[in-house]
Amino acid sequence: MDLLCLGELLIDFVPTVLGRKLRDVPAFEKAAGGAPGNVACGFSRLGGSSGFIGKVGNDEFGHFLEQTLQGCGVDTSYLYKSD
Repeated sequence: MDLLCLGELLIDFVPTVLGRKLRDVPAFEKAAGGAPGNVACGFSRLGGSSGFIGKVGNDEFGHFLEQTLQGCGVDTSYLYKSD
């Protein structure tokens, strides 16, 4: 492994309609976020070997984050799932 990232993974809620006040947005889409995860994904997409150390909830959001990392080719064997 060339790069091992440690830190937070986040869910970004992106408005489906831009240019409106928050209270006027009808819906949001989820996107994986958090700098360490973004770096790990970007590095893997560029051909490097990367892994991620961190903790996510053992819920739909946590599973989404794990699948996103895995989809980028990031090793998630050090990703802890918490109830």
